[in-house]
Amino acid sequence: MKRPFSFGIIMITLLVCPVFFRPVVHAEQSVITLNIGYIPLVAQLPLVVSYDNDRLNFSNVNLSLVKYRSFTSLEAALRVGAIDIADLPLPVAFDMAGDGIDIKIIGGCHSGGSVLERVEYSELSNFRGKIIGVPGLRSNENLDLIQLLSGEKLRYGLDYKTIKVPFNTVLQNLEAGRINAMYFPEPYGSLAEKNRFIMQMEKPEKELSGRLTTVLVARSNILRNNSKKALEEWVQSLARACVFIENDINVLAAKQTAILQESYFGFEQALVSASLVKRRGGIHFSLVMPEKKMLQLHLEKALDLKILLKPVDIDTLVSDYALSGEKGEPPIQ
Repeated sequence: MKRPFSFGIIMITLLVCPVFFRPVVHAEQSVITLNIGYIPLVAQLPLVVSYDNDRLNFSNVNLSLVKYRSFTSLEAALRVGAIDIADLPLPVAFDMAGDGIDIKIIGGCHSGGSVLERVEYSELSNFRGKIIGVPGLRSNENLDLIQLLSGEKLRYGLDYKTIKVPFNTVLQNLEAGRINAMYFPEPYGSLAEKNRFIMQMEKPEKELSGRLTTVLVARSNILRNNSKKALEEWVQSLARACVFIENDINVLAAKQTAILQESYFGFEQALVSASLVKRRGGIHFSLVMPEKKMLQLHLEKALDLKILLKPVDIDTLVSDYALSGEKGEPPIQ
C-alpha cells in the first residue's frame, strides 16, 4: 500500500517542479555576456568608465573587459570572435568588412584625441625627408596626415615617410631618433612632451582637432534578437559614461576619471587629467553614429591611397539596429 502512495508523490513532484524552476532557468539564459576589448588610450575611456560604474548593476548583460596592447591584437581578437566589440580605426573596420568578416559599425563614443608632435622644426614644409610615426598605416591619423601634408605639396612616400610605431616603443623611437615626428592618440603625445622628446605642432592642431579616429565595431551576431536587451543596456551605460567623463572634465578637472583609469590603463593620474582638461586633440565624448557620407569619404580616401584594396558597401557595414542612448542623447541609428 505504501509503494503506490510514494510513487504518486514522486510523480506530482516531477510535474510541479518544472513549473517553479522554469522562470529561474529562463532568467539565467536571458543574461548575455559581451566581451569588450580595449586599448589603454584616453579616447577609449568610456569603455572602462562604463564597466567600472555599472558592471554590478546590469540586469541583462554580463560584461567582460579584455585589455590589449595594440590595434593589431585588438583587431585579431575581433576577427576570430575572442571579443564581441572593439573601438577600432575606421580603415581597419573597412579592411575587415572587405575580408568578409561579419561586422557592423554601431557608432562612436568620442571625436578627436590625437596630437601631431615634432622634434625640432615648426613648419609643415619642414617635414620633407622626415619619418613620422603613426599608430598604424590603416589609421585615420595616417590618412589625415597625408591629406594635411598634401596641402604643402609633400608627396606621401616620396617626400616623407610614415611608419607604424607600436605604442610601447614610441618613446624609445623618439629618443633614438628613429622618427622625427608623431601623430598619435593621447596620452602618448603628453608622455613624449613630459620626457622632453618632442613638442606639439600648434598651427596644424586646429586643422586636425576633433577628427574621427575610431569607431565602435561589433560582430553581427550580437545584434540579433536574443542579445537585444543586453546590447541596449550596455549602450545606455556607454552613453552615461560619456556624460560622466564630460561632467568630470568640466566640473572636477577630470580627477575622478583620472583616478578610475589608473587600474585599467596604468597612466599617471596627473597626466590623464591634464590631457583631458586641455582637450588635447580636440577630444570630446558622446555616443553618436558617424554620418554615412563622411564614412564614404574616408573609404574613398583610403582606396585612393592604396591603403585599402577592397571597396565595401557602407550601407551594409553600418548597423541599422536602433540602439537607445542615454536619455536626452541622440540614439544610434
